[in-house]
Amino acid sequence: MNIFFGENSVYSGDNAQYLDDNNPIGGDMIFNPSPQIFGNNLANQDPRIVVAGGHHYIYVTRQQYDGCTTISTKLRKGQSTIQKLKGIAGITWTAFPVGVTSNELSSISKGLIPNDLVVKLRVDNPYGQSRKFNIERERDCETFADNPSYIFEFKGVKSESLVKQEEYEGALANVNVVPNPYYAYSAYETSQFTNVIKITNLPSRAIVTIYTIDGQFVQQFNRDERGAILSGNNRPTSTSQPYPDLIWDMKNSKGIPVASGVYLIHINAPELNEERTLKWFGVGRQFDPNGL
Repeated sequence: MNIFFGENSVYSGDNAQYLDDNNPIGGDMIFNPSPQIFGNNLANQDPRIVVAGGHHYIYVTRQQYDGCTTISTKLRKGQSTIQKLKGIAGITWTAFPVGVTSNELSSISKGLIPNDLVVKLRVDNPYGQSRKFNIERERDCETFADNPSYIFEFKGVKSESLVKQEEYEGALANVNVVPNPYYAYSAYETSQFTNVIKITNLPSRAIVTIYTIDGQFVQQFNRDERGAILSGNNRPTSTSQPYPDLIWDMKNSKGIPVASGVYLIHINAPELNEERTLKWFGVGRQFDPNGL
């Protein structure tokens, strides 16, 4: 991706008087947003009243990094409107920051930004086909390979294999049942005829057994969500995606709804040699025949 910034030239020249320090930050082509939100001595109808740091916009494109060479060419003076639209279509994220009074920017010689910037990327769907944006066809993305590629570098560290059983202890600590307690309804249900709770954060291989509080068997799930290799030429991914949760419809092994009360949910992870038991309390709701 490419990243670049632009500034609003309105906050330069005589208009600098509307800024707190009379510093013309709108025409120097330096990334120096101020901490000021609203301008001085302006009427409410004047658009300059919203200073918002001086409108130092940050733009991030979705094209492959090239030092902004392509988009700069597209937006250059003299280019046709069509070419400029192609360049603008490559911009995916934009925002304008506001300076922080307690941590002012440094001089250009010191690199402007006084601290290291940490960027965190959260990928919602890492299993979809990767796409490469084509700036020449502004609404077109080329699909290639199976999955997106991300490059990370770790220095001075190395992985260690788990060889002792003690190192697996606590592997089921994040397993939970939601909602708990269950009072007649849950956000997972889609109609008045469904009852849904979820047992979350399970390992790919697990045996989940549900008992009454006095130890009577209710239901069992032999879960195996290990990723399987998919076949065929037109597959969306190479392997199937494991889901970390299991759905229980609050019925026993015979398909009969369970009574309200406390239940024990036992989780056994054979591959981790770990077990855990959770308590769950639920109150069923009266059958609603509306809509039948």
